[in-house]
Amino acid sequence: MAHNNESRYLPGDPKEHHITSYKFNIGIWVGLIVLTLLTVLVSVMGINLVAFSVITAMVIASTKALVVANYFMHLKYDNPLIKILFGITMFLFLTFMLFTAIDYITR
Repeated sequence: MAHNNESRYLPGDPKEHHITSYKFNIGIWVGLIVLTLLTVLVSVMGINLVAFSVITAMVIASTKALVVANYFMHLKYDNPLIKILFGITMFLFLTFMLFTAIDYITR
């Protein structure tokens, strides 16, 4: 039985695999570790600035999530359709979180 390998790919998918070096991946990992340490420092040092420390921690966490999605989940090298679907999903998630926060604050 013959298998059609073309059916596994979406239109616009790259035909070649991208290969990243160990040096690049270790650099990304070190960057994530630095951002994690920065998050810990903000939570320990920013006790008096409660709102500011939460906002800073969320910005750092969002940055780490984007780095992981782009490089370790390979969204940077993926089909543009997948990037659009990921963006729509993140937009809807943030919208629901915003509405939940507004509802919680106004009660």
